[in-house]
Amino acid sequence: MNMASAPPEPQAQRIAAARRRAHTAKLAFAAAGLAFFGIGMTLVKANVAGHSRRPLRPLDAPSRFQAIVRQDALAGGLLAPAQASPSAQTAQS
Repeated sequence: MNMASAPPEPQAQRIAAARRRAHTAKLAFAAAGLAFFGIGMTLVKANVAGHSRRPLRPLDAPSRFQAIVRQDALAGGLLAPAQASPSAQTAQS
């Protein structure tokens, strides 16, 4: 009987069992990777900067500040021409 040509039966069973475990581990890694990718995509979609969950409001200064600036600009003649006082006269040449 030649032992080198045919492996003993217990060793063949061990190799087959190891291949089954390796195949199962590969499937588990693939499933975990797919689940991790899916969860990551869901989190990214929920937290992306361009996606707002609340209605947008304009980026304005407070209304009180706007009123003060408008009043000061009108008083200084920036928005409307300054009115000359009635005592101002143009000279005749």
